[in-house]
This record gives sequence, structure tokens and C-alpha cells, in this order.
Amino acid sequence: MRLVREYLAAMGFLTRLGPAVRDPDMAACVPLFPVVGATLGLVLAAPLALGLFAGHPLAGGFAYAVANVWLTRGLHIDGFADVADAWGSLATGDRFFAIMKDSRIGAFGGMAIVVALAGAMLLAGECLAAGRVWVLAFAPVLGRAGAVALMRACRDIGRPGLGSLCLPGAGRANTAIALGFTLLVGLVLAGGRVVAIGFLLAGLVVFKLSRLARRNGGVNGDFLGAAIIGCELAGLAAGLA
Repeated sequence: MRLVREYLAAMGFLTRLGPAVRDPDMAACVPLFPVVGATLGLVLAAPLALGLFAGHPLAGGFAYAVANVWLTRGLHIDGFADVADAWGSLATGDRFFAIMKDSRIGAFGGMAIVVALAGAMLLAGECLAAGRVWVLAFAPVLGRAGAVALMRACRDIGRPGLGSLCLPGAGRANTAIALGFTLLVGLVLAGGRVVAIGFLLAGLVVFKLSRLARRNGGVNGDFLGAAIIGCELAGLAAGLA
């Protein structure tokens, strides 16, 4: 029952698919992040696998990208844009995080949203055209595994906020569980080649984000959202290899 409660809490936090849980133990939910990704991925990909927009891969890719944003409340893409704004400003330290927290979107944030949405739509459409619909289900799993990997890499530099509540859960065992689950699901849904390339590209995303976080003295929820979006795009790109 505890595992079910933690899964539902993670679902409610990361998506619209779960109930809102008051004061969830976010650290305990961390190893289940890729499980939430698998649930989300199946919800997104199943209608396309059953023939929705059959013969129209670009329309299918558009539906996939929009549904992903809606089901996640735009939470992760917002973090992706915030990190892009702060990074593009060339600011460092506290000024970096002040720009990230600013509710106004800047030029780099706007460009990041275009990259995230257009990238998801076009890459998903190409995967559909190639008959690799289940890569679309794997990408959200890889995205959330990337967030766990970033937590593990930056456990010692958390900043106040929801992100810092998750960091203690990214211990060695929990990280291994999350990555192992992602590996197994990826092999089933997408195959070994896609998994290998996806892990390589996602590792590069996590490495770059962890360096940016350390250079500026902290990691927060926006960084985790950026990791999810970046690693989802990595998974979709790997599906074309």
C-alpha cells in the first residue's frame, strides 16, 4: 500500500493523471518518477498506436506534443524556459536564480518553448512516419530518469523549493532502480539501439545541466523540469537513429 501511495503522489505531482496528495513525501517518490513517465507515455502513445491520425504523422506528432504539455500542466516546459532565460542572460550566482524566478518570460525562454514544442512535434511525427510509435512512450520514461540522474549529480547543492524536497530521494539505490527500470522499459518498447543512443544523449543533457547548476551554486525544480524536457527530446531523437 505504501508503494501505491507513493506512486499516486508522484502521479499527482508530475501529471494530471493522479490525485492531488497533501504534503507528499517527495523524496520517497523519486524512484517512481520513471514509472510515472511510463504511465504518461502509454497514455500518450496508445491512441496513436490504435490508429489515431493514421497516415498523418505530423498531425499525430502535434497531438502528442500538445497532450504531453496539457497532461503535465506545462510544469516541465516552464522549467525548461526558466533555465534558458537564466542561462542566456550570462548572469551567475544569485542573479542567475533571480532571473530564473522572474515570472516574465525573456527571449531565451520564448525560444526554448518553441524548441521544446516544435522539437517534440517534429521528432514524434518522424517516429510515427518510421513506424516507431512506442518510442513515443519511451521518451517520457527517459525524461524522468534524466531528472533523477540530475538529482543524484547535484544532491549537495539543492536550493529552497519543491526540487530540494526530492533531492534526498536520489540516493544510490533509488537512482539505480530508476535507471534500471528505464533500461528495461526502453528495451521492451524501443529496442537496444534506441535505448543506447537515448541514454547517451540524455547523459549529455544531464551533464550540461549539472555543470550549469554547479557553476551557479544550486539546483532547483526548474532544473529538474529542464532535464525532463531535454531527455524526452533525446529519447525521441534516438528513435530516428
